[in-house]
Amino acid sequence: MVVSLAVLMVLVLTAWVFVYLKPWVVRMVALYPYTLSATFEELERLFEGENGGVDLELKPYHVREELYTLLDEGEVDIVIAEDLSVMEMLSENGYVNWYLEFATGDGGTAYYIAASRNSKHLEQALAFTQLLLSEEGKDVLREYGYEPVTPAMGFGDVPEELREYALEFKSVIDWLGRRVIVPKPVKRVVSIVPMITLSILMMDGGDLLVGVDSVSPTSELLTKVFPQIKNIPVAGAPWSVNIELILSLDPDVVLTTDRPMEVVKKFEELEIPVVIVPMGRLHCDQLPEAIRLIGKVIDREDKAEELASYCEEKMMALMNVTSKIPRSERAKVYIAISDGLKTHITYISRDIVWIAGGVNVAENLSGPAGGGPPMAAVSMETVLTWNPDVIITWDPKVKELILSDPRWAEVNAVKNNRVYVIPRGLRSWITPEPEAFLGAMWLAEKLNPDAFSFNFEEEVKLFYHRFLGYELSDEELSRILSGEYGVEIPGT
Repeated sequence: MVVSLAVLMVLVLTAWVFVYLKPWVVRMVALYPYTLSATFEELERLFEGENGGVDLELKPYHVREELYTLLDEGEVDIVIAEDLSVMEMLSENGYVNWYLEFATGDGGTAYYIAASRNSKHLEQALAFTQLLLSEEGKDVLREYGYEPVTPAMGFGDVPEELREYALEFKSVIDWLGRRVIVPKPVKRVVSIVPMITLSILMMDGGDLLVGVDSVSPTSELLTKVFPQIKNIPVAGAPWSVNIELILSLDPDVVLTTDRPMEVVKKFEELEIPVVIVPMGRLHCDQLPEAIRLIGKVIDREDKAEELASYCEEKMMALMNVTSKIPRSERAKVYIAISDGLKTHITYISRDIVWIAGGVNVAENLSGPAGGGPPMAAVSMETVLTWNPDVIITWDPKVKELILSDPRWAEVNAVKNNRVYVIPRGLRSWITPEPEAFLGAMWLAEKLNPDAFSFNFEEEVKLFYHRFLGYELSDEELSRILSGEYGVEIPGT
């Protein structure tokens, strides 16, 4: 009798477990913004109706701090958010490996879904996501006033099961802190800044360029190193851009500077992704990070890191010596353009002089406020007052003009035969792009010959081989170092 009672109790307990605990049921948890309650309750009914043996528990949250608490307190399978920055944070902190933008709401609010990285029911989490992205799920979204994103926008390592529903994208934070969404991978790039164009080419990204700036195709050496540049449509410059042409090129992204901002705003109005990298306003120590940013945009991170590290290494090697030179003992340097009475005024051209061990006499001049070629006009009287110890000229013609003009005869640089032509490869070696670090080495040797002696034949040939896949001839090297290669310089 006692045994029979014990058996009966076991049977009752077992029945209770099966009836109330349902151990065969998969129990899932989804976290979502409370504003989506009605929508997701409807989706929950659909999902459970189509997936017997699955119990989806919905947990709403009001603020992101509550979401983070819920994630840390218990097992979660699905996360829904209404702010891209939330999903980016969850991705950066290892909560999710991917996320999808699936709908938009009032005021342009975007909604995202992801499976938790630690979900024990990943198959079911993906099944719910598939329902959400299906026509049936889209009908529910529309019923409650949301507009489905079709196809969905996928970020991160989107699972194979979802790729038929989504196109892959990535979020990039540009130099100004703007969040820009671009396709992954980027396949069609327009660059309207020559320094960006050259950086892309040095990252083996030439095949991505469908539109380029107006200066790069005029570079005599570049047309030899990268002949295809002659056949790529010219999209203009930041201050004279051809918007209609760029629209026709259907770019995945446009890379430009921030001046003038009116151009950037125009791209935004046309819903063309635009990434700002203000190359002309960067300091030397910022250029490597700009290179890394460009590499991230065009999916050339490894090449960008190699190029950026090269620039950093060359800069530090020079600074280890020249940083010890007091300002009062530095050579005064003037950069001469055009007829000699224009000078280049980017931060990088100033920095190159400083890193090389000199001081730019025009360091306090500024360029056009609204954008334009980075140069300023100066008077002969100003040059005489500065009385530079060294003049570096933009090309051989400028040097000839200075040496043949009696007004310059009393300038120390002329009297002491220290007027030099800046080497020019793809561009002048003092513009804001990677060749500027070769320029810093060249100038350091001119200013401080006792401290520096470089094998430029080896250094330059290695640079072109390593970053451009091009083997320079001795004749080409000679023309680079003498500044003979031609290029059209706006404003000169």
